[in-house]
Amino acid sequence: MAALVIAQRDRVALRRRSEVLVARAQDEERAWIAGELHDDILQRVALLRHEVEQFWTGTLPVRDPHTITRLRGISAELLDLGVAVRNIARRLHPTVVDQVGFLPALQALAEEFRGASGIAISLRLPPEPPALAAEVARAAYRIVQEALRNTARHSSSTTALVEVQVHAQRLYIRVEDAGRGFDPADRTRNGIGLAILRERALSVGGSVDVSSEGDRGTLVTATLPLRAGTP
Repeated sequence: MAALVIAQRDRVALRRRSEVLVARAQDEERAWIAGELHDDILQRVALLRHEVEQFWTGTLPVRDPHTITRLRGISAELLDLGVAVRNIARRLHPTVVDQVGFLPALQALAEEFRGASGIAISLRLPPEPPALAAEVARAAYRIVQEALRNTARHSSSTTALVEVQVHAQRLYIRVEDAGRGFDPADRTRNGIGLAILRERALSVGGSVDVSSEGDRGTLVTATLPLRAGTP
């Protein structure tokens, strides 16, 4: 019986280590994609916009007013495309957490969502930054990010709360809104978003719970170890 218990613990530990490695590989892939978007795609969009603008700035003069109007429209679309690509690159890249720390990254994320969605996000953060392993900090950031995305996409809420606490070597996260709720069991509508939340938590040995009902909003709670894979 003891050998069976030990073998089971070893399998659990191996699975958790594998999940950490998978999450790390995903972050590295995200960083690579973000770099390609920023260093290649974004530069090409900027170059195309510069080429188009030459048609009405005098370098390559065009006299037809209709053509100029169309070219100005293309330039505006390229500007919007550049902004969209830049936002995607920023969301994909995990180094904001590595560079500034978990709590400042959450503050920046809250400002980003205020500007993009108009949702007023209240933050309740501990006075001192928690001593998180890098994998846990990234997972926690992604959990908050995905929960806020779901709020912006589905809830129609104008407010949201992000709360972070540390107790007994565990990190506790709450993301709550007061908008339109949903049925968490309906996988046809909410399966991908909830799966992302749970996979992020599981990758570091944590867990996520989602509760929602009617017009009472949605509450996402996550419990993570301070170091990946610890009990």
